Formats: sequence, structure tokens, C-alpha cells
Amino acid sequence: MRTVEQAEQLYRQGIAENSAGRPVRALRFLHRALRELADHPASEFDASDILRPRVELAIATAESELNGLNRGLRALAPVADYVAQAQDDRVRVLLQLHLGYMQVRGGNFRLGMEHLDAAVSLIEHADARSACNILLNRGMLRVYLGDLATAGADYRRAVEMAQENELLVEEVKARHNLGEVEFYAGNLALALRLMDEAASLQAEVSPAVALVDRAKVLLGAGLYRDADEALLQAGELFRANRLWKDVGEVELARAQCALLDGEIAAARRLAGSARDRFRRRGNVRWRRDAELVLLQADLAGGRPGARLAHPARRLAAEFSGEGLTARARSAGLIAVEATLASGQSALAEELAASIGPIRRDDSIAFRVHARLVRAKVNLATGRPADGRREIRAGLVELARHQAQFGSVDLQTAGAVHGRQLAELDLGLALRAGRPNGVLAAVERSRATSSRLPSVVAPRDEQVAALLAELRQVSEEVRATESDAAAVRLGSARRRRMAELQQQLRSRAWSAEGSRQAARVANFEETVAAACDRGASYLCYLEVAGRLHALVLGPTGNGVHDLGPAAPMKELVLRVRADLDVLARGQLPTVLRAAVTGSLRRSLQGLETGLITPLGLSPNRLVIAPSGVLATLPWGMLPALAGCPVTVTPSATAWVQASRAEDRTGPLRVTAFAGPDLAFAASEVAAIERIWGYGDAADRSPRPLARRADFDDAVTGNDLVHIAAHGEHQAENPLFSAIRLADGPVYAYELDSSRPVAGHVVLSSCELGQATVRPGDEALGLTSVLLRLGTRSVISGVARVNDQLASEVMIRYHRELAAGRDSAEALATACAGELGGDDGDPSNLPAPFVCFGASWSAAM
Repeated sequence: MRTVEQAEQLYRQGIAENSAGRPVRALRFLHRALRELADHPASEFDASDILRPRVELAIATAESELNGLNRGLRALAPVADYVAQAQDDRVRVLLQLHLGYMQVRGGNFRLGMEHLDAAVSLIEHADARSACNILLNRGMLRVYLGDLATAGADYRRAVEMAQENELLVEEVKARHNLGEVEFYAGNLALALRLMDEAASLQAEVSPAVALVDRAKVLLGAGLYRDADEALLQAGELFRANRLWKDVGEVELARAQCALLDGEIAAARRLAGSARDRFRRRGNVRWRRDAELVLLQADLAGGRPGARLAHPARRLAAEFSGEGLTARARSAGLIAVEATLASGQSALAEELAASIGPIRRDDSIAFRVHARLVRAKVNLATGRPADGRREIRAGLVELARHQAQFGSVDLQTAGAVHGRQLAELDLGLALRAGRPNGVLAAVERSRATSSRLPSVVAPRDEQVAALLAELRQVSEEVRATESDAAAVRLGSARRRRMAELQQQLRSRAWSAEGSRQAARVANFEETVAAACDRGASYLCYLEVAGRLHALVLGPTGNGVHDLGPAAPMKELVLRVRADLDVLARGQLPTVLRAAVTGSLRRSLQGLETGLITPLGLSPNRLVIAPSGVLATLPWGMLPALAGCPVTVTPSATAWVQASRAEDRTGPLRVTAFAGPDLAFAASEVAAIERIWGYGDAADRSPRPLARRADFDDAVTGNDLVHIAAHGEHQAENPLFSAIRLADGPVYAYELDSSRPVAGHVVLSSCELGQATVRPGDEALGLTSVLLRLGTRSVISGVARVNDQLASEVMIRYHRELAAGRDSAEALATACAGELGGDDGDPSNLPAPFVCFGASWSAAM
């Protein structure tokens, strides 16, 4: 009895290790269990004792994971012999379960389904844990085959059975897998929520599998870099446990991340490694998946279509033969594109028709790709109107996809899936050369998130605790930045900061959105709005590496080709670098002169490239930039000195903001200061006096603002002025922050549940900066304020000298109080030539920009 009990304990430890994704450790326990049972051969087993075959089944599963399907099947032979001899249905059902699992993992789906269906027919003979695993594995296979409804039914039945029998591991797996079903159904926010809920139960399951599944959802949402980081972690865990088939799956998923990132060479390398890994294991099914991604990379890399069309058609046929319809259709799309590229448009049209209609449950990546391919086929076969309709339909579907998220992070990330479709749309419009067509094409794909309802930051105890720790750690990092002895400690704290930011971001990802996107502004509305304000609307766009400008307004409409985009991008980066250096003040005379000269040359180069070719004599400009141009201090260009300039993400965003309802009741103004700014207190006092809120005789120091003051001010006033240090985080833009007396306020935590101030002035460094994603989706503190409903934000796009910021802001408020709107007031406050080389802060440049739409106190 003691031997059997020890064997039972070792068996359970082995099962736990297998379940947690550690087959090497599992085998150690399982082989020890077999040795304990060495005196009990299978042929002499009592009818009530099936421990030995259970141990052998677990060994076979671990062997198949480590060494491939054939090794696992050989290890099953003793159990198969026992079943044939004993006719024991309790073991027979387990044998069918393990055969099904191993065949599915080996890529033999039909055989796997036969065994799993047989196991279900015998499920009454299985113990509760094994019954749950039968349902889990059949559900997994049904997901692979695209049968989501029946997969969900299997998983829900497994959840109920696990709860009834208090089987936490099996319950967590089933709940997690229900999230995977929602992912394949296109409900990505719900998928993340279900996976998070499963993870919160904290069962001993494989963390690597959870990371891979979560990465797939993030990839579908467009967060390919976050997905790649999760996959890297999963790959390390799989390698540590010698799970080479899973390592291949990770490589394949990382290849897809690289494709979205435009890293074609990396995608080919990763997919090629996965293909070779699957080939060595004899896994034909997953080898074909790798070949599919390789074909995608070859096509994106410009390999001749004539070489790719036949392999793609072969793969489509092979997938179809296995019942893998979704993969067959994806291979079919590649075959169509390759055939088109080889000049066979009639054959491409025939192949496209054979793929069938786009379905509601197709992934967003497939739907957008299908629309792109259809549009190309229509264009190649002389049906441009049909091609344009496909493009418009694809971009509408993409906007709806972005609208499913209640997280601004995911709303902005999703645009990456439409990059090629948007470029084709813009290219067609530019070739036609009609301003109305160009505007329509731009608005269909640009800053879609600005057309979605604003999102509410997550509010719960865990978020509050994470934010509190993040504030504490970030303040510790700031306090030790100048301490050389604290470098190692600072590095650890920065790692912790990154971990906390990631946890907070992921808390928001599972929020669901409205699934509704507002319509885009049309040509007539945009022109009318520009003319009403005496402004020229100026939109920059980049297509195939060339920069173009669309000009609309009182002086006429037109489209201009401005040449290569790269030189302009380089000049913008130089301008920002020079401004950051000059903002430090007290530079040696020679260095200050060199940097000032560099800045002047860069600004002149930008004016020559961006403004001069347009032939404008602007009284007022509304600019919708593209990419890094969004962070250019436009008012510093010599030709625009004194010209009111407003920067907006899109015509739609500007028209919507310009239509904001006028204020009712008296004007509510507040100004406050953050810590460590020598001129902030006097700046705030002067602004209070300008607006009639301050006592000229009162010279008492103002208390430094705290986070609660910021929240009350932004949601309880019409005009808010904040004189405080700020920082834009390029890698994690939602954690760009304003530093107040009790710690930073992050863009992440700004709340849309209450109305926000119509005008916010950030007298801070670089809070006008933004991280720009595909689709000109900008993320930063200023962009978040605009999405929450603020009509106009004044902020800096580079570092600003503290004394200069104070002087410019006081001038700005004087102009604003005198009746000028925000764009006019800023232009006047910053007017003048770039100063001399005497080191006087008054002569330094002021890189402030008016974002959103213009605002005035009279509104």
C-alpha cells in the first residue's frame, strides 16, 4: 500500500508539472512513479487499480511534447495493449483523450477529432479532471477548425464541471480558452477581460501559454510591440522546458509582429526558423503555417509574384483539404496578390472570386487584407469605382474595429492594420488631383480615434494602488538621477516603473467601447469652416516616401507635391534637438551661437520645403500635420511669425471642436503652480491679476498645486493654466505627466466622466509632444486632453527655459484677456525674430503650439 500511495503522489506531481508546461520535470516524477509500481505489471492489474496506465499515459504526453508525436505514440503502446486485453473503459477513455491531444499537437486534426469524439462518447467513464480535459482539448481543436460556437459550448461545459468538482486548474484553462474564442470571434476587448479574469484565479498553469494567447490578441489589436515582448518571455519559458514545438509557434507569431512593424527581414528569419523547426519534428500542419507567413513576408519584400503564386495556391489547397478554411482563404489572398504582381489580372480576378465573401467573424487583419486585394483586382481589371468602394468599406470596418475598445491605447493602435489600404486610397486620390477627393481619403484613415467616444480611465482599488506605487517609484528615480552612486538602484527602479506602467495599460485594455464611430467631415464643411474663420486649412500627407500638401480656404483649393519626406523629417528632429539645448540656458557663447545658427538654418529649410511652395500669404492657418510634423513649432518658421496657427489631428477633429457649444454663465479661470519652478508663483499671480482674480497688493506665496487641485480645476473651470514641470514619455505616452506637489498626474488617469475645461494652458516642457502611430494616431498628454473634450490646448513641443515660459505666458494671457482667441494670442505673445547670442532668456525661442481649435474668453 505504501508503494502505491507513493506512486499516486508522484503521479499527481507529474500531472501538475505537465499542466504547468514543464514536461522535463514531469518525466522525473512519472518515471519514479513507474519504478514504485515495478512489482505490479499491467497484465496483473486489479480491476479497481488503473494507476499504472495513467502514469504511462502522462509519460507518453510528456514525451510527445519534448520529442515529437512518434515518440509519444510509441510510449502509448503498453496502454493500448492493456486496453485491448482488459477492455477497461476507464482506461479506454483516457487513451482516446491522450491520442487526441497528441494528434492535434502533431497537426493531424482529423485523427485528433476522431479520438476526442470517441473520448466524449466514453466521458461517463472518466474521472472529473479527465472529463474536463476531454472537453478542453476538443474545444481547442474546434477553435482551430473555426467552429467557435461548439468550441464555446465545450469550454462552458468544462467550466461547470470544474466548478462542481473544485478543479481550479481546469476551470482557469476553460475560462482562459473562452477568451480565445472571443478573440477569434473578433471581440478583442472581451477576450482580454476573460483572460485577465482567468489569470486572477492564480492556478498553477503554464504562464507561457497564457502569454502566447494574450500576445495573439494584442497583435490583433495592433499592439505588435507589446505582443512581441510577451512572446519573447513565452519563448524563454518554452526553451527552458525544451518545448520546441511551442518555441516554433512563438517564432511564427513574432514573425507576424515583425510584418506589422515593417521589419521584413526579421519576419523572414523568424518564419524560416519556425518552418525548419516544424519540419524536423515532422509536423506538416504547423510547417504550412510557417510557409504561409514566409509567403506574406516575401510578397511584402517585393519578391517576384510569378515565384509566389504557385506555392500560395498549393498551400490554399492543402489547408482547404484539412478543413482549415480561414488559413486557406488567407493563402488564397496571397495567391491573388502574387498573380496580380505577375501581370495576370484575369486569373487574379478568378482566384479572388473563389475565396468567397468576407464574413463577419473574419479577423480584422483578414477583412482589411481582403478589401485591399479586391480593390487591387478591380483597379487592374478596369473597374476603379468598384475598387474605391472596396477601399471605403475596408476603412469603415477598421474604424468599427477600433471603436470596440474602451482604451485609447488600443483605439489608436488598431490603425496599423489599415496602413496599406489607406496608402492605396491616398495614392489614388493624389493621382486624380482633386482636392475634395484628397481630403476625403485623408479623413477616412487619419486619427480615427478622434471620431470615437472618449474613454473613461479605469477606476478600482488595484489601479489606485498601482498608480500610488508608480508615483512613489518615479519620484525616487527623479530624486536619484544626479546621484552617481545610485545608478544601480535607479536602474532597478526604472525597471519597476516600466512594469507598473505595463500593468496599468493592460488594466485598461479589457474595457469595451461603443462600436460606433462618428462620420468624417466632408469637403464642403471643411472649406466653409475655414472661410468662416478667414483661415487656410493646410493638410500634410505622406505617400510612398513623398510629402504632399492639401490647401483649402478663402484663397482657393489645391494639392501640392513637396518632394521627398525624409529631409523634412530630419529637419524637424534637428529643430527639437536644438531647442532642447538652448532651453538649458547659460551655454558658452560659442556653443550658443552654433546651436542658434543651426536652429535658424533648420527652420529656414522647413519653411522652404513646407510653406514656400504653397504660395500662401496667410492671415490664419489650421494645420493637420503628418507624422513628426505634428511636433513642429510652426509659429517659429520665419514666414509664419505673428500668424495665428492651430494644429489639429484632422479636419474632422477640427470641425467638431470648432462647433463646441459656447459657454453659459461667467468665465471661470484658475491658475496654479507645481514645484521646483523659480518663476511659477509670480507667473500664476500675474495671470490671476490679468483675469481679475488676484489682489495686486497680495504678495503672499501661493500653495503648490496637488493632484486633487488639478482634477478639480480641469473639470470645474473654463480656462485652466498650469505652470509645472512636464515630461513626455515616447515609449509609454499615456504616462506623460505633469509634476505637482504630491507627485505626477498621468495622461492615463485623466477622466472623461465629467466635462473638461474648454481651454487648458500647459506652461510646461514638451507636453505638446506625442508618439505618432500609423494613421497619424497621436498619443500624449495634449492629445488625451483633446480627446476628452478640451477645445484648445497650449503646450510646448520641446524643452522651454523657465523664465522664458513665464514671460511668454503672461503676455499670452494679456492678449487672451484683451479679446484675442488662443491662436492669435499665442502668435502675438511669441512674435519676434529668433533672438541674439547674448544668453538673455527673453531672446530664446518659445516652442509653444495651439492644439485643437481656437478658443476665446468671449465664447
